[in-house]
Amino acid sequence: MNKKDDRQKLTDRLKDYVGGQIQVQNPTKKYLYRGEIETIKVESRARNDEDLVVRLRWLAKGIGYPPLPHRWVKDEKLDYAASLSIYSISDIGNGRISLYSPIVNETVVLFPKDGNKLDPAKVEGLELKTT
Repeated sequence: MNKKDDRQKLTDRLKDYVGGQIQVQNPTKKYLYRGEIETIKVESRARNDEDLVVRLRWLAKGIGYPPLPHRWVKDEKLDYAASLSIYSISDIGNGRISLYSPIVNETVVLFPKDGNKLDPAKVEGLELKTT
């Protein structure tokens, strides 16, 4: 399978991740984020390149990573984008998709809406409005 096929499969499955969560981590730069996906899409750019673009309902930063976060705190960033040309895409089971870039040493995991979740009640400073 080639990268173009991987990108198309990702695009076809994105609706399954609205209401799910995204986790973004980089052990070299020592960051770990987790948030709830509000919108997610693949946007085309020049020269046949595409970005994964995610808008988040809320975002939390893991404090103490690496190795593991000992607490989660609210983060103000609500937008995430990644150039799919530098990420390999893998189905890692249980409805999850992993994107990994050795160039930036970043791993992104998409969790479906019925998948594993960080409980927003455990995020310091996060006050969600109920609708």
